[in-house]
Amino acid sequence: MKKIFTLCLLASAVLAQAKVYTLADLASIVGTLENTYVKNGETITETVGVTAVGNVYTITIPTGLAEGVDGIGFDDNNIILSKNYLTLVEGNDLTVNAGEQLLFAGEAQLEMSGKLTAYDAVFGAAEGSEATAKGFRLYGDNAGVSMGLCEFDYVGMNFGSTTGHLIMEQCDFIGHNAKSGNSAINFTSSCGGNSLTTCTFTNCQLSGVASGANAGVGIEVQGCQFKRDFAVNRLYPHINLSLSGNYTVNIHDNLVEGACQTCRTGGIAVSNLLGASYTGTVYIRNNYVTGNSYGITLTGGGNVVIENNEVIGNKYIASAMAGGSGINITCNTTSAVAKAYMRGNRIEDNLWGVTVIGNVDINAGKTDDPAAEDYNPGENTFINNGNGGVLYDWYNNTTATSYAQGNTWNVAEQTREQIETVIFHKTDDASLGEVIFMPTPPTAITDVKADATTGQGRYYNIMGQPVSHPSAGIYIVDGHKVLVK
Repeated sequence: MKKIFTLCLLASAVLAQAKVYTLADLASIVGTLENTYVKNGETITETVGVTAVGNVYTITIPTGLAEGVDGIGFDDNNIILSKNYLTLVEGNDLTVNAGEQLLFAGEAQLEMSGKLTAYDAVFGAAEGSEATAKGFRLYGDNAGVSMGLCEFDYVGMNFGSTTGHLIMEQCDFIGHNAKSGNSAINFTSSCGGNSLTTCTFTNCQLSGVASGANAGVGIEVQGCQFKRDFAVNRLYPHINLSLSGNYTVNIHDNLVEGACQTCRTGGIAVSNLLGASYTGTVYIRNNYVTGNSYGITLTGGGNVVIENNEVIGNKYIASAMAGGSGINITCNTTSAVAKAYMRGNRIEDNLWGVTVIGNVDINAGKTDDPAAEDYNPGENTFINNGNGGVLYDWYNNTTATSYAQGNTWNVAEQTREQIETVIFHKTDDASLGEVIFMPTPPTAITDVKADATTGQGRYYNIMGQPVSHPSAGIYIVDGHKVLVK
């Protein structure tokens, strides 16, 4: 028999002992209800609650439920139904068992501040791809997510814990509809210890994983696939994370593939748009980034290590003045610096190879002193980056000096004269900084004097450094060159 409730205003929820619920518990407690209310003189009856058909559960919460009331509480007020929301109050947990499916009807969303645990389950929108369903919202210090082998169809996850962690392995996000936020997984507060391992994000309307501009997140994104088959002309990269605090961001061994269509979908973006203090490090390593409007970017103050990525064919933008960089480092403020270390990347077939803008400290190869703390062998390879019939391996749109030694440039011979043709810097515009791309030649030795304190016969190498036990080579002894065999 259906239950009929006349809803009363709930001033607050009374906290009962925290519980661990299952979907079967929610269906049993909430059941299928009829919400009856009067609007404009008309009596309206709506179905509301959690229904169960086998292992398939559906949350249905019509918008009319909020007409004149906040919601209705169940089970000692540990569960509340309100407009569009089914809420597990104050730290209650939910476990979704293997083989179960949870569907969200209309604009439904399940929110909780406890632990969400699921394995081999499916979460989706009851109306399919055209639905307005949201999915999950987790918030508060006690919130946490642990999931494996789960599938999300059209719905997403908002995660706003400050001390909890989101851990997902082998989970699939398909066709996220952007109703729960601008990304399938959206971090709404700063937190660390999060990880995504071998997950897939297919045809998300906007981003796959992101955090709010004021939400610095510590996270490892490993072995995941981000793929798009269509274009949405909005500026949202597949991975879009903000920087603050002392969190480490580790993005490695992922496939980040755009639709190869003219749009504004970016590859991997990390940013500090609000000028927050960031003392951590971002590591972007061994990723394959292709088919986007740009490849990898750091915007604002931060420290990023970009190593051994393949950044190929990120050129799908209406104008080269609006994007198309393989790697872009930008900091448009004098109060912070964007610091980047680049090594071993393959940068190919983008509109621009590397673009550097503003207050930037970039080391893409510093080979003069192998013993130096900032030594970097470079080993980046540039192939066929350009636009408008001109090759641009590197565009230094800043007054700062950039180091880019030890790299292979897109020229027939790696000579200074030929490399100059694919680099835009001080030589082309006196107001810009210099890109140092050739090794610094050793200082010539014109006069070598014996060390008065150690006597004559001291050996020096051709750099003028004393050598105690010379091996084979040419040395300077008493001002003369000596060949040691």
